[in-house]
Amino acid sequence: MDIDIRGKSFAGRPVLGPIRLTLVQGQRVAILGPSGIGKTTFLRIVAGLDGDFDGTVSDTGRTTMVFQEPTLLPWRTALENITLPTGVSPDAAQALLAEVGLAGKDRLYPRQLSLGQQRRLALARAFAPDPTVLLMDEPFASLDAQTAGRMLDLTAALLDRAGASLIFVTHDPTEAAHLKAQPLTLRGSPATLG
Repeated sequence: MDIDIRGKSFAGRPVLGPIRLTLVQGQRVAILGPSGIGKTTFLRIVAGLDGDFDGTVSDTGRTTMVFQEPTLLPWRTALENITLPTGVSPDAAQALLAEVGLAGKDRLYPRQLSLGQQRRLALARAFAPDPTVLLMDEPFASLDAQTAGRMLDLTAALLDRAGASLIFVTHDPTEAAHLKAQPLTLRGSPATLG
């Protein structure tokens, strides 16, 4: 993946300055920085969710994203939350549910799952299409320390199995270290990687 952002503004106010990053297969990076610096904006540009910037993002491969909130379809079962958006078979989805510790929960709806289980379902959905790049936007922020630790272990194992690259937005450098992600810090105004 080749990221070349020359600038991003909101209502004429520059938020991101020049950011150049090339990510090779299997590489893991963590984007750190204070709240409001532009970490989520950067990730939304990389994900293709924000095209209103000066620059390019190319060679994206199969990119999936895990958001701050699980963003599940509340009217669909856990199984359907994987099969519908990704197109994988029910058998593949069942295998992923088992891998993330949700075996037997395939017919439950998101409201019937705990927040930790919803996060695991969102992670299973992200890995279903066999991504080459996984983007994560502070997915463990609202979890207790024990649950966050289990989610970090699970994410690391899934990344190892898939061989996917990672861009991980976090406030916590220990999360970056847990995922063996190279820490890069957004700083300044407009923000650049330093």
